[in-house]
Amino acid sequence: MTVYICSQSYRLFDPDHNCRSLVTGVRSRQYAKGDVLVLPAQFMNGMIEEARAVRDAHWEKMQGALNRLMSGLKRSGISVILPVRRMDGYDVYKIVDGVAEVLPFESFEGGFTVRQPLDSEPYDLIFRTACVGEAFKPDLPSSYVLIDGQAFTDDGRVYIGQCKVVRNGRTRSTHLASDKIISLDEGGAALLSDHHIRYEGMRVALREYLNRCGFSKVTIGLSGGLDSAVVASVAVSVLGSDRVNVFALPSCYTSEASFKDARELCANLGLHLRMIDIMPAFKLLESTVNDQLPYGLDTGLMKENLQARIRGVYLMALSNADGSLVLNTGNKSELAVGYCTLYGDMVGGLALLSDVYKSDLYAMCETVDFLREMIPSNILTKAPSAELRDNQTDQDSLPSYDVLDAILHQMIEERIDGAKLRKRWGSDLAQQVVRLVKRSQFKHRLAPLGVRLSEEPLKGLSSVFFEGLLVDRR
Repeated sequence: MTVYICSQSYRLFDPDHNCRSLVTGVRSRQYAKGDVLVLPAQFMNGMIEEARAVRDAHWEKMQGALNRLMSGLKRSGISVILPVRRMDGYDVYKIVDGVAEVLPFESFEGGFTVRQPLDSEPYDLIFRTACVGEAFKPDLPSSYVLIDGQAFTDDGRVYIGQCKVVRNGRTRSTHLASDKIISLDEGGAALLSDHHIRYEGMRVALREYLNRCGFSKVTIGLSGGLDSAVVASVAVSVLGSDRVNVFALPSCYTSEASFKDARELCANLGLHLRMIDIMPAFKLLESTVNDQLPYGLDTGLMKENLQARIRGVYLMALSNADGSLVLNTGNKSELAVGYCTLYGDMVGGLALLSDVYKSDLYAMCETVDFLREMIPSNILTKAPSAELRDNQTDQDSLPSYDVLDAILHQMIEERIDGAKLRKRWGSDLAQQVVRLVKRSQFKHRLAPLGVRLSEEPLKGLSSVFFEGLLVDRR
């Protein structure tokens, strides 16, 4: 007996097509009698988030498709394990020679487990049903097969995102989404990481949000840095280059290297980069404001934020003119500590990166093939900078992103108490980061709508969150 995981593409809300494709695939492939074919929880419905919306009419359609599937599998000699989404939950069918039996299963947060002997061994089949960003908390046994339908395509198809096989506590093989049937006996392929899931989650969210709000185009300000490069790449992967407007908005502090990186990115993505010099507007506004200020006042921060706000005004004006949606380019690290300008680089109708730490963005660009191919290597290796003053880098104001993100993750996702945080990172550094986060709560609340990709988005933080994190110096 050989166990196979079927990862062919499935259409959204088209169970007839999905079942016909499976029968065709079974007939065209040489299976041995007794082989087992396992299908993901999204097989009938397609995309995961739509599986929740099963109505009476659609259930009847699925039931008809299921009957035809059973008929098509007669005399095939194989067993098919198939989860089917009902109006009130799931059924798991085991179809043998066209006859179906309902298998018992145990539910947990974000999925369910089916106990089945595979290859004469007691494996647990673990099916993920949670959407991207939702909790997925199985109680993992020592031997299991994880079947995850988290990789989506633009036309409503879904692939298995990850198939992971563990035997006696050791990973036997892992497989990425691919349009083929995977044998559990095959050697290990690359694991579909959290970075792949976040990337696909952003693509799904962008496509759905634009459709629901009636936008067909987006506008993005390109700085030549990592954040805007990722947002532009995601937008092109969803919409194509002809529906993505990109603008460079340089000041006197913008380096030629940033121009070069932005141009190279646009060449890779097939985008037309347009430029608007913000210095005339900046000089006019700076002069007007300075006339109202007392002599000798330090206006350094004002000048930095003024540049960001001018860029925000230009982007919103351009989007108003052609009916496009401005995509925000801020990441979770910057937003968490307030390293962003209200009504400046925080403008936009949707924030794709607001739940992704900066260090995770670097890892995502190294892991996801499309990002690795599109984003110039210099963007990934140069020191990140807002370029709002001479020779500025982000690390002038913040710890390195590797350190900052580790502290933030332990604070926000792991909810480590203040004493442990100070012991791990030193009191001064830990307190600095906590104070920055607490002081920036008003920015968290005023930030544009973001794509939720974790269990702890910043907008969910309450005042109770900070209890015990700060040392009481009274």
